[in-house]
Amino acid sequence: MKWGVQVVKPSTYNNGSTSVLVQFSSGRYLFNCGEGTQRLSFENKTRLSKLTSVFLTRVDWESMGGLPGMLLTLADAGTRDLVIHGGHNLTHAMAATRHFILRSDMGVGVRELRDGDAGAEYADENVRVQPVHIYPDGYTASAAELGPDESAAAATRRELLARAFGVCREPQAGRKRREPVPQGVKKGYYGQECREAAIAGTLQRLEQRGDEAAKKRVRGGSRGRGSTELLPATAPTPGVVCYVVTGPEVPGKFDPQAARALGLKPGPHYARLVKGESVVTADGTEIRPEQCVGPVRPSSRVVIVDCPTPAYVASVVESPRLAALLAGGAEAGPRLALVVHALGPGVAQDARYRAWAARFPAHVQHVVSAPEFVADNNPFQRHLRIHTALSAVDPRTYVTPQAAGSAELQPRAFIDGARVVAASSLLGFDIEPQPRLDESLVVPLLTPAEMRAKMQLDGAEPEPAAAGDEGELAVCAIGTGSSVPSIYRNVSGNVVSV
Repeated sequence: MKWGVQVVKPSTYNNGSTSVLVQFSSGRYLFNCGEGTQRLSFENKTRLSKLTSVFLTRVDWESMGGLPGMLLTLADAGTRDLVIHGGHNLTHAMAATRHFILRSDMGVGVRELRDGDAGAEYADENVRVQPVHIYPDGYTASAAELGPDESAAAATRRELLARAFGVCREPQAGRKRREPVPQGVKKGYYGQECREAAIAGTLQRLEQRGDEAAKKRVRGGSRGRGSTELLPATAPTPGVVCYVVTGPEVPGKFDPQAARALGLKPGPHYARLVKGESVVTADGTEIRPEQCVGPVRPSSRVVIVDCPTPAYVASVVESPRLAALLAGGAEAGPRLALVVHALGPGVAQDARYRAWAARFPAHVQHVVSAPEFVADNNPFQRHLRIHTALSAVDPRTYVTPQAAGSAELQPRAFIDGARVVAASSLLGFDIEPQPRLDESLVVPLLTPAEMRAKMQLDGAEPEPAAAGDEGELAVCAIGTGSSVPSIYRNVSGNVVSV
């Protein structure tokens, strides 16, 4: 068995949320999907094809700004089911996207994690994810945040959300994932097939009837009953959800030599022993699994802590659920392997938080994703390359973007002498088969000046415009004009200079 964690997007001064991907061969789990997450995944070739669940630490733009666009991409790629987990107001936020996202072929489930619900956790054949709620100083959670919301307003939000998506079949242990939808068959808001020929045929019939109003509805995509129904009002809440991710137990290693010594031959008996079942040999001898299968290794844990401002530090360090992970012994449960610190400005330098983080067992790996520790460079290096080339041609139109170049602080300033590393895109940590930090995929981010120097060495920098060309007409295309995500831009435009 192999599974691990990969940083998709670290937190910087320009990007306030951290996105982390937990990866198994049979499924992937994304924690936070801020603006640019999908584009950065294309840039770095991060695979999201087997994404089954998204976990949000906050219901705000920083943590979920990229989610609507990613849902469209996943639906068009044939994804059948996706479960989104988060705090209070998550259903409201997702229902607000109903005019933008209409994908009845993809089932989307929304689970609001209540602080007062002891069973508010997610579990499937790979992971068990437990939420830990934290709040800023002086804030008291409302009744709606602590318990289930059965109000009429909540029912309206769920109904409006259901109109945009199909029914989600949530993953469960032992249940196989549904196969992706074939690309040739997509359906509209209420299940109508959206084949081009079907739309053309409908328009032709309406042409014969002379129904101009109906033709406009077909061309524009009728939103159907209730599309103009307003969402009930709500109010934002400052609650944040941290997550404790527990992986599966690792089965013991089968010893074929011990099995042969007991009189067994390769075949079905081997498979039954690996599954934990006893078998009987031809002479009637019972062979138990422990006679030729090694002991089961306990599960490992990963903790994702989101602390957006110093006002949340007290709630983190005083959380009983997080405090239980500090012991590190057998009484603490599965072995803790990794802590991802997704921190806002000033938190990583808070003495209270640093003292709390230093109390974790010595074997735990720390990944700190905080603006002070992550260089604020452009993560979209391919776009930077094009922009740098255009800036060499017309520096007034294509202004060179700013970049920090290096981080303000080094990781050792966070926890002295501990196993700590600053977050970066594609930084990985393998949990199984052996815990280890993997920096092999991390690519250094060039500043605009470094990119320009590299392009000069490569001979790729274009020549500046000639002095006598100012009076000519120049048309410059910007963007890709594509309807699918791009590693460069997802919009198009033209600059006409006369």
